[in-house]
Amino acid sequence: MCGRYSLNLENSKSNFKEETLVKFSKIFTYKNSDISPSTNNPVIFFRNNEYIFDLFKWGLNFDWLPKGRVLFNLRSETVLDKGFSKNLILKQRCLVPFNSYYEWQNNGSSKQKFELKTNYHISYFAAIYSKLGSEGEYSILTKASSPNVQHIHERNPLIIDNNLIRKWFSDDFKDILNTSIELDFSKI
Repeated sequence: MCGRYSLNLENSKSNFKEETLVKFSKIFTYKNSDISPSTNNPVIFFRNNEYIFDLFKWGLNFDWLPKGRVLFNLRSETVLDKGFSKNLILKQRCLVPFNSYYEWQNNGSSKQKFELKTNYHISYFAAIYSKLGSEGEYSILTKASSPNVQHIHERNPLIIDNNLIRKWFSDDFKDILNTSIELDFSKI
């Protein structure tokens, strides 16, 4: 699941309040059609009744991982059970904005690339983060695929419905870990 995604915040400004655009003007110049792990990308937090935008590295780094490896995806079904992720999901949730993401379907000896989107111009992956000093990193949560895209890949990112964004940042977020959102897809 989700080793690449796209985001063009410059073309998504109409989805945000004017004061947000002014306060985080540097973030709203961001555009990348092939975002990959270990790159710095926009994330969104909710603190003191305000959305905060920042750039964090995609991939959580733990000392028990092999050198050069990061956890860029974590299973939503077990994130509350693992010692290394339990405190992060309870206290350090964020959103990762995206326009589309890419999956590769295995066809025997070849792979077919697909672009997947929601019905919204901009959508949000559920993620957890870690921050040491001014440096932050995040990992996108995954789940079993939605029925209409199971034939492409068995896992997909956990996408937060735009109507559930505030709930994701509340103490009552756990049932969101089991939600699905309908996806459109096309071959590339």
